[in-house]
Amino acid sequence: MYSVPQSEQLTIFISSLGLGFLLGILYDVLRALRLSLTKSKGAIVFFDILYFILFGFCTFIFILALNKGEVRFYIIAGELIGALFYYISFGIAVIKITDRAVSLLRRFYAFIFKVISAPFRLIKKVFSALFGKISKLFRKTEKKSTKMRKKLLPKLRLYVYNLLGILFANKPIGKKGGRDFGKGKEEEKAS
Repeated sequence: MYSVPQSEQLTIFISSLGLGFLLGILYDVLRALRLSLTKSKGAIVFFDILYFILFGFCTFIFILALNKGEVRFYIIAGELIGALFYYISFGIAVIKITDRAVSLLRRFYAFIFKVISAPFRLIKKVFSALFGKISKLFRKTEKKSTKMRKKLLPKLRLYVYNLLGILFANKPIGKKGGRDFGKGKEEEKAS
């Protein structure tokens, strides 16, 4: 371990104040980027983790370059004080400006999305109308076929499931071609 002269310590401390100030600006840039893209909680977590990775990397490079890799308390304190100074002084104004800019940017994104999606919405409207007419036609056809089936099927009593019943049951086929399974033995003998 070596001793760092006080003048050099003061230079490193002032430089760390500047680094903290720059890292405060970096956080506001990432904040504005996050707000312009999304407002989800997952994005907040992602951008905060990204910021702390960048913060750690910048601090590591700074300490490696200026203090030969030795971590000193005054360097970390200088960064935190510099970031705090940024948020107290310029950060308040920057937050207001970026909030307005993000609001304008979101409106611009919404306008661009509306312009780009207009042809697709038109196509959707056309296809919805077309498929609505087709489905209406199918519903009419279904109603007609249901009525016809109700009329025709009772007349044709010899179905596949009735044929299987013929094979496995000892009951004779009725006059109309099917079996009357609901009748009792006396009614069956009578007919």
